[in-house]
Amino acid sequence: MASFRKMDLTQGVIPIQLIKFMTPLAITFITQILFHATDVIVVGHWAKNAEHAVAAIGSSAPVTSILSTVFLGMGAGVSVVVSRFMGAKDYKNVSRAVHSSISLGTVCGVFILLTGYLFGRTGFQLLHVPESILEDSLAYFFVVLWGMPAVVVYAFGCCILRSVGKPNLPMVILCTSGVVNVVLNIILVAFFGMDILGVAYATVTAQLLSLVLILRALYRSHGAYRFFFGKLLRIDLRIMGKVCYNGFPAGLQNACFAVSNLLVAHANNEFGPGAVAATTIIGFAAGGVINSIANAQHQTSITFTGQNAGAKKKNRIVKGLFWNLIYAFAIGITLGWIARFTLSVWLPFCVKNPSEEMLEFAYIRATLQLLPGFLFMILDVFSGTLRGLGYSVLPTAISIFGICIFRVFWVFCLFPFFAKNYWILIANFPTSYMLTSTILGITLWFALKRFSPEKAL
Repeated sequence: MASFRKMDLTQGVIPIQLIKFMTPLAITFITQILFHATDVIVVGHWAKNAEHAVAAIGSSAPVTSILSTVFLGMGAGVSVVVSRFMGAKDYKNVSRAVHSSISLGTVCGVFILLTGYLFGRTGFQLLHVPESILEDSLAYFFVVLWGMPAVVVYAFGCCILRSVGKPNLPMVILCTSGVVNVVLNIILVAFFGMDILGVAYATVTAQLLSLVLILRALYRSHGAYRFFFGKLLRIDLRIMGKVCYNGFPAGLQNACFAVSNLLVAHANNEFGPGAVAATTIIGFAAGGVINSIANAQHQTSITFTGQNAGAKKKNRIVKGLFWNLIYAFAIGITLGWIARFTLSVWLPFCVKNPSEEMLEFAYIRATLQLLPGFLFMILDVFSGTLRGLGYSVLPTAISIFGICIFRVFWVFCLFPFFAKNYWILIANFPTSYMLTSTILGITLWFALKRFSPEKAL
């Protein structure tokens, strides 16, 4: 694994460099979602009550998200710090950042595990998860919690490898663990009849395998970013502070997203299991392709901008932003329309014999989330570029206002005003993305005008 070549994003043809870096990232994120989608597909075909099983898995996602999103968002801080040090050729601090980040990830993962066991049931009750799926949702959730320490450390390890220009390794690791997840899903659910618990055990096993493989890859690497277990407790508090400074706002932003999504999920749950199941399926479609590529562009923007900011190359930053926006618009428009207008083909593949109620909710979700998906991709490009420039608080503050506060207003004010119409509830997604991306774009324009490499790490 350690033989993969490292990419230097401070030189080379920009559009080609971006594609070469972004493609394995996008494949990684899409593959990750597809492997998670097998959880839904397997129970959707072999569980005793398929629609309820799918809804039970989907209803656990908001609670898991609110617990983990702050710490997983801290990976942005890892990416910013390591990429800046790599761009500046400061290899001593690269090594310190690697070991401090892995230590931080371990602590964060254990915290998620403990918090989930203490407050998980309360979270499900506050969401008003339908009684018919509540116990299955909790059973799935409490098993999956055991994999959270592995998830966070794996995520931080991936950020390290991407920041030093090696995005292919996480892709290989994910594909390996993902295949294990799929095989175990089929064996435990289809052959042993374990339903939701079988899916949960398969997921945790795959997560632990990912942890082992990412640490092995870092240990077998060469150069400043090589990981040594003996240095795990040698924490550089100054560098860890930089990781937290650049990462915590991103994590806080994600947490606010999760809270606002909890409110949407609360309103969505009132429409019954059909709406919950539809949300789960469309969530995998939007998250599986559009959001995965948006996330890949976000990571690419952070690393590309971070390395070139460390190398003091403003022109490359601007050109990289231009090409990233071109890719976001073209890919987002194409995939959004394809996903929406082939819905009748792929949705029955996920859930055998879906009800008419579920189909109706799914079409509404697809129209308002998949078609305007390019807006979310543009938002992530702007946000990632700002973070790469060293602005950690600004994109967080803007996103909290444009998405989180706006969604709270939408759910509590507009949604009831229109007699709790489902179309109105879901319309909050494209509207909030448009508002936030506009403000982020204006902010980034001013940030680039004031760019000063001396303010880097």
